[in-house]
Amino acid sequence: MSDWGTTTRVPAEVVLAEGIVLAGDLHLYARPTYPPGPETVLEMLNRQESFFALTLDGAVTFLSKTQVVVVTCRDQAALADPDRASAARQIELEVVVQGGTEFRGRAALELPPSRSRTLDYLNGAGVFFAIGTEEVSWYVNKSRVRIARPLD
Repeated sequence: MSDWGTTTRVPAEVVLAEGIVLAGDLHLYARPTYPPGPETVLEMLNRQESFFALTLDGAVTFLSKTQVVVVTCRDQAALADPDRASAARQIELEVVVQGGTEFRGRAALELPPSRSRTLDYLNGAGVFFAIGTEEVSWYVNKSRVRIARPLD
């Protein structure tokens, strides 16, 4: 029996550096501590492990995070914790990744007041950062970004 049934599955589209697009399910761990609920896609991508699992046509495939340009998820819930949501500063950002694909969306900055610039967000911890709209969230690999611009 597969141990992948114990994870929360999130439908996603993954674009690799060569332009290959894979559609499948990401696997997020359940979390017994704070904050409650399963880990987020961004938390999973920013774990220290070099690979992550994506189920394609019923079979699990392991993808190298260094080869990922962007992960796209639709209908992702915003911050569930109202205190975190009210404290986060919203910025609008345009990001162009290698190959020229452009993304425009908003990001929630949960940073200390002394480090709350858009540049601080992009230079923050983790290999990936998130931007999105009401309908879609993009998780962008920082090493694959050509340019990023604040729009507000």
